[in-house]
Amino acid sequence: MGRRGPTPQHETIKALPGREERRPPPPEGMTDAQAALWRAITETEPQDWFATAARQSLLRLYCEHACFRADLQGLLDRVPIERILDPDTEAGVERMLRARDRETKQLVSLATRLRLTNQSRYTPGAAASAGRNQATGPKPWEDDPAADYLT
Repeated sequence: MGRRGPTPQHETIKALPGREERRPPPPEGMTDAQAALWRAITETEPQDWFATAARQSLLRLYCEHACFRADLQGLLDRVPIERILDPDTEAGVERMLRARDRETKQLVSLATRLRLTNQSRYTPGAAASAGRNQATGPKPWEDDPAADYLT
């Protein structure tokens, strides 16, 4: 049996020819992890956000740095604490930590330039207003942990 009732509009409305959604595909030569990150980022932004070659170039750099930093973090996570404290291996671990920090700084810089961060999307005045308008304390439908002592 079919569905009852009228057909929802989103099922009957078709895009005009030539107006289909166009998000840039990952560039050739990216690893699977980099391409997955590219798709995750482009799907969360407006479709024309990465329409220019300059933004696509920055996004490619961002994906490369993010994956490299994740690989470094994976290596660091596998280093036992004894090796970190060992004077023989301490220099290598220190180099990895410095490389991870450099990658983190690059990521923050690229994210800001691509306007992926909230900081880059709000003026200081708008950010102050949004922060001031945030409600504090538990919401009416949430349990108040402070009220537990009354029972």
